[in-house]
Amino acid sequence: MGAEFTITIPMPPSVNGLYRGMGKNRRRTPKYAEWADEAGWRLNEARAKGEFRPLTDARWYWTDVALPANHIGDSDNRLKALHDLLHSMGATPDDRWLLGGTFMRSETVLPGTCRVHAMSIADAPEDAEREIQMIASRVIATAGQRVV
Repeated sequence: MGAEFTITIPMPPSVNGLYRGMGKNRRRTPKYAEWADEAGWRLNEARAKGEFRPLTDARWYWTDVALPANHIGDSDNRLKALHDLLHSMGATPDDRWLLGGTFMRSETVLPGTCRVHAMSIADAPEDAEREIQMIASRVIATAGQRVV
């Protein structure tokens, strides 16, 4: 397995609230801009402290996203903003290279936040089955942990 990192950032806004306007008039909503600014600062702080390094050693990558157990709403609507932020901050390659991932609700994630674990996958998708099985085992092992 290649590089990996785990980071907790503010809960991304729903894809339904990312933009307003159409065509040349399309703009980020204030809520999306505020979230991207705050989450971007958190990524930069973690990078400056050496808490994570960007995934630069491989093209393909995988993300596991955990949302708070009490989160209501359409969870996968949060993924677009999250993956776009990770790429724009240089933490991951473009999401066209996202091989796959998981998202789930977890009691270990504090309300108003989300936890992202991202890892590079060194091989092409057809050669990555063993790595994906290891990832799945890790996700299953941590799924029942609780915040104390």
